[in-house]
Amino acid sequence: MLDVITKKLPVAAVAIAVVVPIATVASDPVPSALSAAAAKARVKLPFVAWCGGEFRPGQPHAFAVAVRAAQNVGRYVVIERDGKSFELSSFRGRADLSCYTAAEAKRLSVAIAASETIQGNVNPLWSTTVICGFVEETNAICWQYSPAKGKFVKVGEWVT
Repeated sequence: MLDVITKKLPVAAVAIAVVVPIATVASDPVPSALSAAAAKARVKLPFVAWCGGEFRPGQPHAFAVAVRAAQNVGRYVVIERDGKSFELSSFRGRADLSCYTAAEAKRLSVAIAASETIQGNVNPLWSTTVICGFVEETNAICWQYSPAKGKFVKVGEWVT
């Protein structure tokens, strides 16, 4: 999907391409590794969306998931294979979750800057995977794990 974003497109097309989620949707089967990690972390299924990456150095094959908590409300959580979990944020409305390499996140930021309809940026600080999720219908936030702080921190945001 990000290859499309980096090609010369009309600004309106870039705006549309930027907000298309890269996450897996709930109709796809949950990978067995995610099910096992979620059981260890005591994070209950079903997941509305998920995507994978190396969010902390040396912890590959982890997952970011969207969990529906109540009517129209949910939460984004990172789950590692050993069962360690990190709460990222709550969200309202439809879950829209994506994982990007640091390079992809930088290209996403360039596309956002070129858009007339989207304001914001994504500024990855480390080489690990960036997680972006819409917390409200028109507001997305991106996170990366900060080794110094020992938690996920905001590294970007955009509004459509």
